[in-house]
Order: sequence, then structure tokens, then C-alpha cells
Amino acid sequence: MSKSIKKIVLPVVLAVMLLVSACVSQTPTAQPTNPPEPTAAPTEPVVEEPTTEPTETVVVEPTAEPIVIVDVIGREVTLEKPATKLVGTHNPTLNAAVVLGGGGKYLVGFGNKSMGRGLYEQVIDGYDDLLEIGKGSNINMESVIASGADLVILPERHQDLVPQFEAVNIPVLVILDSTESFETVKQTLKLLGMAVGENEKAEKINAFIDSQINNAQTLLKDTTEKPSVLFLGSSSALSVAPGSMIQTSLIEAGGGVNAVSGVEGVGGFVDVSIEQIIAWNPDVIWFPQYSDYTAEDLLNDPAWSNISAIQNKRVYEFPSKLEPWDQPTAAVVLGIDWALYNLHPDLYSFEALMKDVDEFYTMVYDKTFTAEQLGIE
Repeated sequence: MSKSIKKIVLPVVLAVMLLVSACVSQTPTAQPTNPPEPTAAPTEPVVEEPTTEPTETVVVEPTAEPIVIVDVIGREVTLEKPATKLVGTHNPTLNAAVVLGGGGKYLVGFGNKSMGRGLYEQVIDGYDDLLEIGKGSNINMESVIASGADLVILPERHQDLVPQFEAVNIPVLVILDSTESFETVKQTLKLLGMAVGENEKAEKINAFIDSQINNAQTLLKDTTEKPSVLFLGSSSALSVAPGSMIQTSLIEAGGGVNAVSGVEGVGGFVDVSIEQIIAWNPDVIWFPQYSDYTAEDLLNDPAWSNISAIQNKRVYEFPSKLEPWDQPTAAVVLGIDWALYNLHPDLYSFEALMKDVDEFYTMVYDKTFTAEQLGIE
């Protein structure tokens, strides 16, 4: 090829090459394509559960512990649960069950029902229908079993009956000490309160007893006059209350002194002679409302005519007609009040007496009684 042709062809080739190169550079670079997203399977609609509040833990109460009581003669008695069906034959002991139950709530068997008439007919529904299981230490065991009793309550003086009840698998609690005092009355209520689940009521009554004792002591603190008082038994005027009986506590709480001296006895009145009574020469004579004789019998008996209390006509029936206030029961607290009124009316009036009587019977039975019903004036 000639030099002139080369000069023409070479520039043309270069120009074509540049043109092609420019065209190639302007072609857009293909972008890598992403693989197609997999088709999602249809999902169930999401339902939001309500927020659950934390639940309270259920607490299972433990089984109640057995009730363990040491009675007045030192026996340890265990009850699996509070007793609800009580029997007994000693009326002052049974009275604790009547008081704590506000009536017949706990009684399924009684002793001598004729001795309980009066108050019990007023506060125990169906008293006449209540099963009589015996009198004193004479027990009809078949009646006891038939009653369905789950506890027998006895005084210390009847502790020899314990084996009979234990032989038929009925628990027995001896709750009344033979050495009678206000403290033994309170002890009786406390022990039975534990057995039947009436601790609070027992404490309330015991607090009332303490308050009346304290009231009498306060009123008598400056008194120097203390009349000598002879407290006679119910079955015979020639029987007297020795120092170990609750009657002595009543005399002293009321601001007197027991005329009896040199006579010992526990749990009962002691027989004496008229000569001994004349020698004691009491200023005042008290005898139970349930006695087999009257004040007129004593006042009109020539054998008693030289005694100061007879000469001054200071012979009184100790109340009440509804229930005895001179026995080791809760109502002995009213005996304290009456004794104070009888010996020292200048310090404790009849109105004050009736106010305290009403408070006691309202607390125990939610009832009140008139002075006429009680046989006091």
C-alpha cells in the first residue's frame, strides 16, 4: 500500500474504533435482578389473649389442734374438737354450761331438774323435755349414752364417777373444786370455756365478778363495823357453813365476818348443836331461799330466843327465787352485791343492787328480771 493511502486509512480506522467505543460505553449496565420473593402462605389472624391477672394462692387451713385441758384433780383431758353435747348431775357444775351457752345450747342431759326450775324454765327452751340422766352420784348410764353426749362435767366431790363414763368412751372433765371460793367459780368457767369454745364469754363473766369484788372493797375500805354472820344450811337450821364454803366468801365480801369458828369441813354444811350457835351469838343469820324452814320458824323458836340476830330480827332469806346466789356458780357475784346491800345499805343502795343484777342477766342471758321475780326487797 502506498504511503498516501496509509495516511488516509489509519485515521479512519481510529475514528471508527472511538465511535464504537463510545457506543459501547453508553449502553446501560444490566442490574442484577433479585430472586423473586417466595409467596407467603396465608396466616391465621393473630388473636391477642387477654392478660391474665395473677390468681390468689389458695391457703388450706390446717386442721384445728386438739384441745388439751388439765382439770381440777390434775387429769389431762384431750378433746379433738370443742364439745357441743354436755351432761352432768351436779346442778352448780351444770350451771356453768347454762351460763356459757346463754341457756340450753350445750345441754343434752341434766341432773335433778326440779332443783333447776325457776331460772332454767325462763332461759332454756324445752326445759321440761330435757333428758334427766340421774341425780347426784346415781347415774343412768343408758340415758347418758342415748343422749349422744360428747362430754361429762363433774365436781370434784363426784370424781369417783369418772371411770364409769370413761368405760363407755365419753370424755369427763372435773371442773368444780371442792374448796369453794370466787376463784374456783372463775376457774370452772375458764375450764369449761376452753372445752366448748366459749373463752371470750368466760373471760367477760370473770371480769364482771372481779369488778364487783373490787367495787365492794372500795366501798368498804373505811368501814370498821363488821357484823358477825351465821349462814345456815338448807336442810337443817342446825347446820352451818364452815370456812371452806363459798358462803364464807360471801360474808366477807359483803363486809361481815363468819360467826363460825372451830368447825372444819369441805364441800358441805356441818352439823352443830343449838348450844354452839348460842355461844357464837351471831349478829345476823342468813339461810338459803331453798331451805326446808322459814325465818318465822327461827324467830318463833324459844331455843333460839337468846341469840342477838333473833332478838333484833336480823334473820334473812338469801336470794334468789329464780336461782341460788349462794352457790359456787356465776350468779354468786350477785350474792356479793346482795350481801353488801344487806349488811351495809348506807354504802350500797337497793337501786345500785338492781342495776348490777340487770347488767349480769343481760350479759349472760340477754334478759332482765324484776325484784319480785327474784324475791328481793
